[in-house]
Amino acid sequence: MDSKSLSSAVFRPVGLMEQFSTVRHDLGLYRCVQNIAKYSTDHSPDDMLIALETALARVILRHPHLCCGIINEDKDDPAFVRLESIDMSKCLDYRILDSSTPEEHEQSLIEIVQHQHRQLWPDMHCRPVWKLIVVQRKAQPSKRTDFDAIFAWHHGIADGVSGMVFHRSMQEALSDSATVAIVDHTIKIPDSISLFPPQEDMIKFKISWWFFLAAVWHFLRPKWLLPDPSPPWTGPHVPPSARNFDPRVQLISVPSKDVASILSACREQKTTLTGLFEALVVSSLAFRVPNATSFTSNTSISPRSLSGISSTGDIAVQVCSYSSAYNSDVVSAIRDASHPAQVTDQIWGIARDFRTSLATEMARMPKDNAAGLLPYAGNIHNFFRSKLGKPREETFQISNVGTFKNQVGEGQWRIERIFFTQCGMAGPVFWFNAASVAGGPLSITFTWQGDIDNEFMENLIADVQYGLKCIADGRELSLDHSG
Repeated sequence: MDSKSLSSAVFRPVGLMEQFSTVRHDLGLYRCVQNIAKYSTDHSPDDMLIALETALARVILRHPHLCCGIINEDKDDPAFVRLESIDMSKCLDYRILDSSTPEEHEQSLIEIVQHQHRQLWPDMHCRPVWKLIVVQRKAQPSKRTDFDAIFAWHHGIADGVSGMVFHRSMQEALSDSATVAIVDHTIKIPDSISLFPPQEDMIKFKISWWFFLAAVWHFLRPKWLLPDPSPPWTGPHVPPSARNFDPRVQLISVPSKDVASILSACREQKTTLTGLFEALVVSSLAFRVPNATSFTSNTSISPRSLSGISSTGDIAVQVCSYSSAYNSDVVSAIRDASHPAQVTDQIWGIARDFRTSLATEMARMPKDNAAGLLPYAGNIHNFFRSKLGKPREETFQISNVGTFKNQVGEGQWRIERIFFTQCGMAGPVFWFNAASVAGGPLSITFTWQGDIDNEFMENLIADVQYGLKCIADGRELSLDHSG
């Protein structure tokens, strides 16, 4: 593509929130998001690859954000470009695994996800910055066909909710009989498509002077002269470069009967599932990191209700966040809880407080949210380079993309399970990512980098799994449950 045609194919400049992802990808610090869904049906397509390719073509043409590449990612003027065509043989990877057991298949699936997290997107000016990897077990269940579909994408073109949208569109497309023009695995992209405007053009964020000055003070105050009297525990420093990018992924699944009991307990305690996640993680950290005096978290929140972009039908980038701090009083109260009843009360108290404070944050949106500070961030490449080799700013991040609802008829494709993953450097110690299927399992992935101690993560994951099981069974929790 020459410079003239490239110029005419530009959709629009990359927005400020989107640049946070294009810069991190350019520096190798954050490479993709993935959403993995298990599809099943009670019939077997004549040719699975053709069925997948045809359905994928319908999904691509439905969502303009899947039809673009990215240019100038390493410069100050990155832009989205319209791809003239998409060769699906280069972005649809169909694999049949000869796994001897479902457990072996599951492990292979996680290894594929981990491998994909290591990959940078090549030739972004002329190729899609997303990929669909379909993994099917050679030994299929009798009278049923199923497969796992890994949708991986550059975070600059889509947010976490978009992964759920993609699978909803794919599910519908697999049952659609409408024809689509495919020539040698390739579809033409219409000239008429357009992208959603950048988030900051759709939502008019408002920043008070107090909020602005507090943010400036946080970043610019001389920490050697005015140190934090009780700095949060944030693990080892950010690595000095992305040379050893080493993502780790662990998946836990909560069965549907336990999910129903947990949700009922959350309603009874006047909190939410995300609030409970937050509380379980904080209580585990208080026990597992005995020298820490405080912790911080970051929770992803979607501003789609403000922009008007559909949470069920549109692929776009709509991202805000909410920060929580757990000071020495909170941490000490957890550690001082000597009986399971006291531990359980502390957990529910943290969960309720989180729900209340998050509701307050959502009510005042779009005022005084960190997303509104992006115009003042300066050079974003320098912003992220400045984090290398320095202390992390957060202990953990929680993202809950919600519940997938099957709305299909008899004999159509259903989604039985869904989970998502993200992993990067220059971020928190670990990510906690949640997704579920209505009437089905809740899936949680923990992701971290290789510089974080594996035994620490395994213990924390076991704590959360134990906590969720106790809540589901109506039992009280103990901090030390190893015995």
